[in-house]
Amino acid sequence: MSAFSIDPEALAERCGRAQQRADSGEGQRLAANLEAGTPFDDDDLATLFLSSDVATDDLLDLARKLQKQGAPRFETFSPLYLSNECDAECLMCGMRRINTQLHRATSSEATTNQQLGILYRRGLRGVALLTGEYRPGPLRREMLTRTTAAARSALEYGFTHVLINIGSLEPHEHEELVAGLPPVRDNARLTMCTFQETYDPKTYERFMGSNVENPRSDFKRRLENFDRAADAGMRSTNPGILLGLNHDLAYELLALAGHIRHLRARDLSVYISLPRLRKASGAPHHVGVSDDELIRVVSLLSAAFPDAKVVISTRERPEMQNLLVPVIGVLTAGSPGVAPYTERGARFKIEESQFEVADQRPMEVILAEHLAAGASIDGYEPAFPGSANPI
Repeated sequence: MSAFSIDPEALAERCGRAQQRADSGEGQRLAANLEAGTPFDDDDLATLFLSSDVATDDLLDLARKLQKQGAPRFETFSPLYLSNECDAECLMCGMRRINTQLHRATSSEATTNQQLGILYRRGLRGVALLTGEYRPGPLRREMLTRTTAAARSALEYGFTHVLINIGSLEPHEHEELVAGLPPVRDNARLTMCTFQETYDPKTYERFMGSNVENPRSDFKRRLENFDRAADAGMRSTNPGILLGLNHDLAYELLALAGHIRHLRARDLSVYISLPRLRKASGAPHHVGVSDDELIRVVSLLSAAFPDAKVVISTRERPEMQNLLVPVIGVLTAGSPGVAPYTERGARFKIEESQFEVADQRPMEVILAEHLAAGASIDGYEPAFPGSANPI
């Protein structure tokens, strides 16, 4: 199968037609079709998102109905940053190379293993390993080696889901990563994360830059990263958009839906990340999307792709987490700082982090609330079973 690609002009034309359909009052019919299981395509998805005659609460209720019945069941994992050194120049990111306000740090192998031990003892069985993105050279090779070692340690420790979020890799780098890991067995999962951030090339260039020395500037290379990962043998993927970069959310929905369908056609598992733009060290605080827009996007993707898992993080305040938990597949809690975890807490200083976190409560407190409300959580074994507040 050829690598995923998009046609921005064609997507824009489809958005225009979706707006016309929404304005003509098709929303209620499309919502009924979605609920009834009538064939429903991506243009219908964009139309329903834009339909003012379908309330956001109704879309959320529809997504709840289409999810499996009973108490919520979701997965969790925590981020573990190995380094905040980065060669990229993304304007919205605290880790960008030119940010002099960020306190730079890289975790040693011993510290990384210590952090994995802390997370494991605190009950986590899923971990996302993150670094910056690097131009070709010694630092890039070193970070790939560090990540491979950390992923191997996590799997050997007993983590059942390890996510890799280190930027776009070349085919031989994907092969080196996979070759350096033990076989993934017993329902464990290894997931490649590559958030496109925005599927609009003009918006992408505005925020990620166009300098060829900037490893993040190549839109097409990033778009095709999952295909290279799949060719190397990885079977689980995590695309995502950063809500707030491109204000044309119908366009982003169409592009993301197309990407999801492409990945499913390759028989790949799919997680869908929908982080909202947040404040970052030394960066202008661009305004993210509204609560209403976030709920509409999450609800529609949850309803349209029930075999994928929508991911929401503690970038969102508790009230929004609680509202969305019945329709999402993953709630992830933790810190975007390098090696931030202690046995009972974490560091969240923005001068040390990629972005600002809205909910800085200990992960056990966050997850305990959902357990107390009857939820089931995969990837978590509470260190203090039965306690609603172990900290």
